[in-house]
Amino acid sequence: MEEFILFLVGVLVSGFGTIIGFGGGVFMVPVLIIFFGFNIEIAIGSTMSALVPASIIASIFNLRDRSIDYVVGTLIQLPAVVGTVLGAFLVAFLPVFKLQFIFALFVVATGATMLAPKKHKERSNRTGMMYRIRRVPTSFIRKNRAKHLAYRINGGLITAFGFVSGVIAGLFGIGGGFVQTPMMIKLFRIPSQIATSTSLFILVITSFTGFISHFLIGNVMWGRSLPLMAAFALGALGGNLLKKRRQSKNLNTERLIAIGLFMAGFGVLLNLALKSNFGFSF
Repeated sequence: MEEFILFLVGVLVSGFGTIIGFGGGVFMVPVLIIFFGFNIEIAIGSTMSALVPASIIASIFNLRDRSIDYVVGTLIQLPAVVGTVLGAFLVAFLPVFKLQFIFALFVVATGATMLAPKKHKERSNRTGMMYRIRRVPTSFIRKNRAKHLAYRINGGLITAFGFVSGVIAGLFGIGGGFVQTPMMIKLFRIPSQIATSTSLFILVITSFTGFISHFLIGNVMWGRSLPLMAAFALGALGGNLLKKRRQSKNLNTERLIAIGLFMAGFGVLLNLALKSNFGFSF
């Protein structure tokens, strides 16, 4: 019975993570620890292994749908690898627990702000600091002819953002998807369909490298990982089918991302509680 419940939870988490472009790892780790008794190392290893087939399936759908921006994905992923290494190195020198706690509160607050009803006081997209930054010399237009979309990005700013998201991932030991997706949408004005697909494409690389790392250090137990891999694969399939049916109108992706941020922030807080044996002493 417990195995069936775990499988069902994995399907739901993966389906939701696929729709919002987060992958679902930040939600699944605390669930495995609190409700299914996994120790934290095995929970992370199992989740990393489950994200591999899920991200591949999602990216195959997105590849066929022509919604992945490979240029943006590369500009984020390459510096993110360097940032992850630096973040892991900085763990020995910075007050990581305090920073994690503050960051988690910031994520929860951001999600809550995005969920709050908006006043209809539209400001022009052609004003403000971010509009001017996106138009500096390293800016260029990206066109997706299949989706009839065009948007301006700043290559230098995207690269710097990728590096920062990598540092966050390495420093805090969390995936960067739930940072990258909303920032691509809100900060860089990338259409949500392109942003979520690109984030899942990035996850193919990060989840595979994370899986190999945890496998080599013995954190992948196949008896626990394989059922979760099957569940995440099925969830990714269902999430993509739902995305195709909604056509971006029947389901508010940005609102779901806000809910995901809210939940992810609490997921990080739960991870902190578990790592410190529920003692939040600074």
